[in-house]
Amino acid sequence: MKVVINGYGVFVGVKNGVVSIRNGEGEKQIPPGNLRQIAIASGGVAVSSSFLRLASENGIDVIVLNSNGSLSGIFRPILKKANVKVRKEQYKAQNDERGIFLAKCFVKGKIMNQYYLLKSLSKNRKQKLDECYELKIIAENVEKCTSQQELIQIEAKAAEMYWRGISNFYDIDRRRKRYDDPDAINMALNYGYSILMSQVMLAVDSTNLDPFAGFLHNENPRRPALVVDLMEEFRQQVVDRAVFKVNPEEKNGFLTKDARKEIIAEIKRRLETKVTFNNRKLPLEYHIYLQARRIERFLLGKEKYNPFILR
Repeated sequence: MKVVINGYGVFVGVKNGVVSIRNGEGEKQIPPGNLRQIAIASGGVAVSSSFLRLASENGIDVIVLNSNGSLSGIFRPILKKANVKVRKEQYKAQNDERGIFLAKCFVKGKIMNQYYLLKSLSKNRKQKLDECYELKIIAENVEKCTSQQELIQIEAKAAEMYWRGISNFYDIDRRRKRYDDPDAINMALNYGYSILMSQVMLAVDSTNLDPFAGFLHNENPRRPALVVDLMEEFRQQVVDRAVFKVNPEEKNGFLTKDARKEIIAEIKRRLETKVTFNNRKLPLEYHIYLQARRIERFLLGKEKYNPFILR
């Protein structure tokens, strides 16, 4: 079980050996064996040392999120089992054919998910789009790429095509990041991607992989490249589908509190949605963890890696 705490005046402690979460409205008790993660998503939350000790003993991750949904920190046991061979192979793969293969998978997964989401929207609205056809052609050309730079260029071309198609259904002219004067929908997307990055970071952190050693995106001490790589496969399936279901509002350049709550709730529902991939029907959140582990196994030569794509 994962619990998200998003409210002031909440206290997390221990009572009679179980986790106790209480506020002015009441108390909820959870056996530690049933709890996998507690995410603190707002200020005004108090956590006792007894709870932190219990969490450490029972392998419960305690994560703290910033106001934009990004990951601020993780509390977990100081000692963690590690397989040094995985990281050695990861660093080697950055300079051999395995690295370019994984980079191709991340890009192809993203473009195909863009294609299927756009196709679904156009079908529901009985509107044929040239962008769908173009996206599929671009995805087929991914295999011809021989370098990281070529893949980044083809990813950018596909993104331009995708957002042009999306603009037929939603009030968005193009993708705008935080520094690019975003509108309400772009703010919602940026907020959602921050939440997704936190989820992918936790998935990668559960493996022996180095989150900062990527294959598609350039290394940056302030951005975990491998996390951003793996995120590409899940942007449309987790965030875009969730954001397109809400009607986000902004005030003075920021999303309203209600808009943030609505986005968090919709993304949570999306992560809990069971979908079938690799013949396994599981919540989307579980597939993120499995894809991180598949990267690990691929680098060790134990499993073939396939990008996460949902039709």
